[in-house]
Amino acid sequence: MLILEALRSSGIWAKTPRLTTPETAGGGVYALTRRAAAAFIFLAVFLPAAASRAQMATILWKGQPHSVTLAGADLNVAESARALGFEVATDATTGVATLTAGGHRVVIGAGTTQVPVDQRIVSISRPAHSVGGSLYAPPDFLEKVLFPLVGATGAYDAARKTWVLSEGTAAVNLDVAVVHVEPTTQIVIRQSAAARFVPTVTETGFQVSWPGIQIVPPFAERRYDDPLISVIRFAGNTASIEYREKGSTARAYPLASPDRLVIEIGRPAPALVLSPVAALEKAAPALTIVIDPGHGGAETGAVGPGGLQEKDVTLQIARRLAATLSKTLPCRVLLTRDSDTVLSLDDRTSMANRERADLFLSIHANSSRTPGARGSETYYLSLEASDKLSQEIASRENQAASALETSGAAAAPVRNPDLDFILWDLAQTAHLKESSELAEAAQDELNAVSGTGNRGIKQAPFRVLVGATMPAVLVETAFISNPEEEKKLASPVFQQSIADAVARAVGRFFERRKTGGPARTTPTPVSPQAPTAPPAVRTP
Repeated sequence: MLILEALRSSGIWAKTPRLTTPETAGGGVYALTRRAAAAFIFLAVFLPAAASRAQMATILWKGQPHSVTLAGADLNVAESARALGFEVATDATTGVATLTAGGHRVVIGAGTTQVPVDQRIVSISRPAHSVGGSLYAPPDFLEKVLFPLVGATGAYDAARKTWVLSEGTAAVNLDVAVVHVEPTTQIVIRQSAAARFVPTVTETGFQVSWPGIQIVPPFAERRYDDPLISVIRFAGNTASIEYREKGSTARAYPLASPDRLVIEIGRPAPALVLSPVAALEKAAPALTIVIDPGHGGAETGAVGPGGLQEKDVTLQIARRLAATLSKTLPCRVLLTRDSDTVLSLDDRTSMANRERADLFLSIHANSSRTPGARGSETYYLSLEASDKLSQEIASRENQAASALETSGAAAAPVRNPDLDFILWDLAQTAHLKESSELAEAAQDELNAVSGTGNRGIKQAPFRVLVGATMPAVLVETAFISNPEEEKKLASPVFQQSIADAVARAVGRFFERRKTGGPARTTPTPVSPQAPTAPPAVRTP
């Protein structure tokens, strides 16, 4: 429009007379040709001058200068992103831009101040806005969002309107969540990429540093209304956690998919003072193990082609496992049910939490649309299933909870199961490493029993594992849908072999925990023997 107005004001662009006769037509065409030629000459002079009025900045990256258009102090988003190697896709309807590079994904549109970056949010100083159909954002969008994702560091030369950037290690963006599930507080620091960390115990708290790595913390300081920690601070590349009580315990370990660091804070260990009388008393069992026979009552679970019901098999195996564990470990063993009764999935883990169990084992029988499916599978918790089949199995097992809660929901408070799931998953995060170790040991032993190829340990969102505040696994002992394995599951000899295998895995797990080193990894050979009827196990 600016160019058009200039042409009109100069007289070069003027309305020509209406051509009504051949005589006037020739003169009109000649006049129009003269004006057109003059217009081209004018544009050749005017356009460079007009373009020079557009404010430009420069990003110097990997030795190459890249021009970026300015709108005031804000920069063109697409041009800036492409200069740094991002691919840019813009929605033609909404104008929202999606920037992708190196596995990272950024979404920004007009009005955005909270920028979604991968699976976190980064705040920028003022909203992005649209000018002439192009999106512009403030400089800290580049500094806080784009530069860290590609490992760019440098400074802005305001006089030259130039960013001079150098390549370094991409900054690691952090996000923090804190949840307290008695008796511990779990701090989960989610990282945009895996990074080496160094934990340090201080007089008043716990520190984690990321040596040689630039971190982008979510805040400088935040206070928490938590019984075990009072504040978390970030300074440089170090996070400091302040205890409420001196002498509190702490441990830190990394987890993947997604990359995160888990810090578990515990209460100070009480001083052990034994009176002469107490010292003579028999010590209570050091461990408590809760075994959960899947399904029960009207919830039969899977049913085999010969009519064998999962709820019956799981109870029989659970009783045998309880008897075997009581003989092989100094432990107290409890069953969530010891009869054909209905029990919600949440009540099963609530019992384990109430009894302060050291381990939670949920026993099931598998089912598949494929008649030939065979072997055992061991699962531990994850919001995302490790494969499609694992998701299907978890969905089938979780249906019991949905049906039970629906039937008795008249007096129950309204709950958000998805939110509950996420919060409990966060609580279970602290035990995922140990859960995976237990699952691996169980799978090794069960492979020897079934004589099949290793189906591998898997993760899935099983509701029955969600509430557990201790290491927890779900064991699919065999495929009840397979006629051959259905017959095995009905056999006392096979049931006892499953119980023995899981008991050996539990022994390996506690052996590793006690010594702090790797437990024996070769499963014990199984020699079938006539089982004895297990004693009844009391449930509280």
